[in-house]
Amino acid sequence: MTEGVGIVEPKVMDLKLPEGGFRFETGGVLKKIEVQYEECGAPMRDGNVVFICHALTGDAHVAGIRPGETKPSGWWELMVGPGRAIDTRRWHVVCANVLGGCSGTTGPMSINPDTGKPYGSAFPQYGFSDAVDVYRMFLKQLGVKKLAALIGGSYGGLQVMDWITRCPDEMEKACLIATSASLNTQALAFDVVGRAAITEDPAWKGGDYYLEGDGKGPKTGLASARQLAHITYLSRELLQEKFHRELQKNFVEAPAQERAKREKDFKTYFQIESYLDYQAMKFVRRFDANSYLHITRSMDLFDAGARYGSLDAACARVKAKCLVASYQNDILFTEWQSKDITEALLRNGKDVTYCHLEAGTGHDSFLTDIDDLSGLIGGFLDNRKPKVMNWQRRLYKGVVSMVPDRAHAIDIGCGDGTLLNVLREDKGVKGDGVEIDIDKFKEAVADGHDVYWVDADEGLSVIPDKHYDVAICSDTLQEVKNPRGLLNEALRIADEAIVSFPNFAAYRIRLTLGLTGRLPVSKALPFQWYDTPNIHCITLKDFRALCDAEGIEIKEVRAESRHVLGKILLALGLKNLGASRVIARIGRKKQ
Repeated sequence: MTEGVGIVEPKVMDLKLPEGGFRFETGGVLKKIEVQYEECGAPMRDGNVVFICHALTGDAHVAGIRPGETKPSGWWELMVGPGRAIDTRRWHVVCANVLGGCSGTTGPMSINPDTGKPYGSAFPQYGFSDAVDVYRMFLKQLGVKKLAALIGGSYGGLQVMDWITRCPDEMEKACLIATSASLNTQALAFDVVGRAAITEDPAWKGGDYYLEGDGKGPKTGLASARQLAHITYLSRELLQEKFHRELQKNFVEAPAQERAKREKDFKTYFQIESYLDYQAMKFVRRFDANSYLHITRSMDLFDAGARYGSLDAACARVKAKCLVASYQNDILFTEWQSKDITEALLRNGKDVTYCHLEAGTGHDSFLTDIDDLSGLIGGFLDNRKPKVMNWQRRLYKGVVSMVPDRAHAIDIGCGDGTLLNVLREDKGVKGDGVEIDIDKFKEAVADGHDVYWVDADEGLSVIPDKHYDVAICSDTLQEVKNPRGLLNEALRIADEAIVSFPNFAAYRIRLTLGLTGRLPVSKALPFQWYDTPNIHCITLKDFRALCDAEGIEIKEVRAESRHVLGKILLALGLKNLGASRVIARIGRKKQ
């Protein structure tokens, strides 16, 4: 691993506010706003600034070593740095603490200039977009004209969603990670209970606990809120794997008096209880209860589509090239919520890549399980567009010949994006892909393509009807469980489809089976029977029969063979016997 960004000094900016102060959408006013932030990486210049929106209870320390520390402590340390996904040799990275928080940016703990005391209950309630607008004012004052990329996960992803829909001209690219356009009902419920735990704690004192001078505040309520929230950050499977129903190691040695008190307080010695207590203790030491109330309330009320009447209308405004990523077993920001954003962007013709990452550890995976996410973000930011090699052109010559110039195409089962690269360079095609192998997916994204992590056997519902001019299934048909479904989906999302597959009726296959009694292994079929991805044996005749049964017209067929006898058989019109590979252009039969 490369060295990190080194020591990063926190900085504070006093915003230049309009006369009369900064007026919130909700009507409140702040006469003074300070923003605490950190920046690192390459010198700032036009077009190289990446702004990162932190998570709900995060802060601006995204990477590096704080002054006085001896080792890196950034919350996204392995994501940001020289040679890492957000490469600080190229990008100037900025992260700022959110309005209403407790890490340096003006919030309830800050001194009210009118009273000389902490705001407490006098801190105005603000809308979600107000916090984003504070970021925007800060960046403008910093000298940023347009962001190269805007990145956020969870709560930070909601901020990205608000930003790209309200202010679409302010960024080139946007990453929305483990987030949504609005909170689902279950997530709202957790927040409602968490806030109630704080406000019903007598030590909250209506938000004015700072003035009591005892430094306690509603610690019990805040601890309960954190415990409840923390349960949602980890998947059920991870909690089970880590703790099961195991008891704490020291429960047997615990003094009788302690055991009696725990029993009286209805406490247990389960490891999960100890773990949640520990997480709560850590949180109470670093976070403010009023900040938690303000931030969660503004988040709960956010709905990206509400301002414009629908999510589609909001996404119609987006101009940034977007990356949307969800995580397996995330109950706070689910897969379907990320797909909702993706589908709305696609319906409006926007550039978007969608990936579902199978870490399986739950919502916090975007902070703790980032190997695949790093590759995804790094490639998305890089957009390398490699030079096409001649052997790649030869490999896909037949398919490419059937694709119209400057068409809008999708390659279903695009692999690492090689065919899309050829189409882009040689025919000016705008090509997107579908792929579920994550390593190949990352390569295709890094080459600058929009790619969708979708299992073709489960349908392509994320893609609207007739979104493409042509759909390509290059050596995919024989590898899916439901070839019929794939053909129908391809012709739902595109006017035409180009399908290629190995022809299992070729004379060489027939000879091999007839003479040796074994399945062939060749350049066209380079796999042993026990590790082949081909789960269907397709022949040209079978393909014609399937198309006829499904009301599909075969408009053009190209039969290929690299062997002399195969070419002779093709010249004699014996395509099913001579072809080792078939390429067909198909469409719907006219009623």
